[in-house]
Amino acid sequence: MKYIFLDVDGVLNNENTKDCNPSGYTGVSMKLVHNLAKIVKSTNAKIILTSDWKYGWSEIQSCCDDDIIYLLGKLKKCGLKIYNRTYDEKLEDCFYTDRGVGIRHFLESCEDVEGYVIIDDHVFADFDNEQKAHFINADSKKGLTEDAVQKAIEILVD
Repeated sequence: MKYIFLDVDGVLNNENTKDCNPSGYTGVSMKLVHNLAKIVKSTNAKIILTSDWKYGWSEIQSCCDDDIIYLLGKLKKCGLKIYNRTYDEKLEDCFYTDRGVGIRHFLESCEDVEGYVIIDDHVFADFDNEQKAHFINADSKKGLTEDAVQKAIEILVD
């Protein structure tokens, strides 16, 4: 199986995103969701949330918070869904410096990893060299661009 480890802010939104989520913060751009859909449709990869949005996600939609229900609605318009999320150990760490650990633990729990890509607008200090080789650094001012889509597809099919 192939996985997309997905951040939301700075990837599925950018400085031009006008939409707001139910909490009143920057929402999600459908143009950028369409770009994500190109990766999924080209690679059949599963979306794993690494974003801090993940704390509102549950496999049972009725248990999701309003912001996640909003995100799920946007993804559904492009035939996408969230497969799972990572679990970070240092939940009190407001800088999420263990995002790489959460990704590593997720991959170690899977028996069928064929490939993965990490799409985020931040490079985290705990990313190891392998993770950096699978990393797409989105420009938060632009979000998930066409160039980033092509790089992600290349990483997943390589």
